[in-house]
Amino acid sequence: MLPASPSFEHNALSRVTFGARDVEVAQVQQTGWSAWVDDQLNPPAEEEVITAYLKARSMHIKYAVQLPAGNSPGWPAVDERRGLNYLFSDLASIWRMVAKTEISIAPNERTRIQQELNAATWIRNAHSKYQLREFLTDFWGNHFNIGREEDIYGAASLVDYDANVIRPRVFGNFRDLLEAVASSASMLRYLNNAASGPSQPTENYAREIMELHTLGAAAYLGVGGAAPPPSLQVAGFNVASGFTDADVVQVARAFSGWTVEQGQDGLTGLLPFTGKFIFNPLQHGGGAGAFLGVDLSRFTGVAQGRVILDMLAAHPATADFVVGKLARRIFGDSPPQNVVARAKVAWITNASRPDQIKRVVAEFLASPEIGQPASKVRRPYERLIALLRTTDTIVSAYDGANDALAQIGDGLYAWPTPDGRPDNDAYWLNRSSNLQFWNQMFKIMAHPAFLTTLINQTPAGITNSATQIIEYWVGRLVGYPLRPEGMQALVDDALAPFGVVAAYGSRGLTNIENALRRLVILIASSPEFSIR
Repeated sequence: MLPASPSFEHNALSRVTFGARDVEVAQVQQTGWSAWVDDQLNPPAEEEVITAYLKARSMHIKYAVQLPAGNSPGWPAVDERRGLNYLFSDLASIWRMVAKTEISIAPNERTRIQQELNAATWIRNAHSKYQLREFLTDFWGNHFNIGREEDIYGAASLVDYDANVIRPRVFGNFRDLLEAVASSASMLRYLNNAASGPSQPTENYAREIMELHTLGAAAYLGVGGAAPPPSLQVAGFNVASGFTDADVVQVARAFSGWTVEQGQDGLTGLLPFTGKFIFNPLQHGGGAGAFLGVDLSRFTGVAQGRVILDMLAAHPATADFVVGKLARRIFGDSPPQNVVARAKVAWITNASRPDQIKRVVAEFLASPEIGQPASKVRRPYERLIALLRTTDTIVSAYDGANDALAQIGDGLYAWPTPDGRPDNDAYWLNRSSNLQFWNQMFKIMAHPAFLTTLINQTPAGITNSATQIIEYWVGRLVGYPLRPEGMQALVDDALAPFGVVAAYGSRGLTNIENALRRLVILIASSPEFSIR
């Protein structure tokens, strides 16, 4: 018999993981929520089990020979299974490879980088013990969004961005995270700051760092040329409450020279071609003036950009925007304001600590509201991973991970604009994606990269009862009954000639497995499973 409603532990786990598995719910009920939180907030720097698993994976790659032509020596044909080599390559090696694509290396190799990163992300999200880190990596990756189609070097550098910029800092200090993003090859190429020069500094990154990464659109005060009078004490400066277009210009000037080594002129000659961050004085204009009321001309070189990062990270508008956004990701579109208020205090009081973000997250997870009934719509990707987790599916390296959910609008790194994919229920509820989701789940679970046997997981003593089979799998996936009409629809389907009861009667193992998969995908398509 299913409980009338999900437990506190089920609700809490659903909010901050990629799907609450029944064994994890039982474990948290035994050890306590606070013990789980403490363990999740203090993960090892590297999850060795996952790293070893990834290093043992392989995927097929195939492309045709390219014969020499003109200045291109061409490349040989390839048809092989290969490990996830790019996933563990250094940035300079990746940049050198990308530079040779379509000359002496097939462009398929460039695509392979993204395939490996996406396959690894599916594996980590599905199998990592440290689900809270996976959840926050997804959050910060979307907050500092980089679309993979904008720039080939920026896209190729996403393996470094994920591994060395975002993942190590999800529980760290926001100011540190902000500079790591600002100096990453992916972001510098994506928003074109790597090409910024003294005469024409680009404003792409300048606007987005304020509007999307820190202060938020609510702090934009319009197109007026002069900043409002300073009214706040921030990072040792008197600063304005918001920004104007004039501030965007000053930020662009200050960040000119923040670039990567890409073979351009440097002070001592041509720079190498590594993708590594460098402040290049030859690309710095040095003409920055008043930003939020603070005269940047008092600072020189790379210090101008770093002072801006100091002010933006410490600004109260950033606390409002970023903490509020994280609260909506955890609690839903209308998060409890008392919890948000406490988290903002934690953000501000811990601004100089190396674990600032961890302390804010801990404040969220310590609130009783964390275990209240679910209220946030799962994106298609979240539904997919939750289905894989709750059916104990073993996920290997899937070469289709790059494009599997693109048509539903939720492919990894596929959102093209820097605002990141929408994080509100209305957007995902308005998308007619359920049929596509249904079809994708059948296709994915039938692929050799996904291994599960639902027959072995279904208790033998219930196989003659449609109600018991349904209650077992609804309990595994959702934790409580679907609405009455939903439960009845599952019973009707189970009793149909093609349903799970008839399949068990036929004693054909393939028929039974397929019928059970049909059942769990039907449950995963329900409104109840779509909410976390």
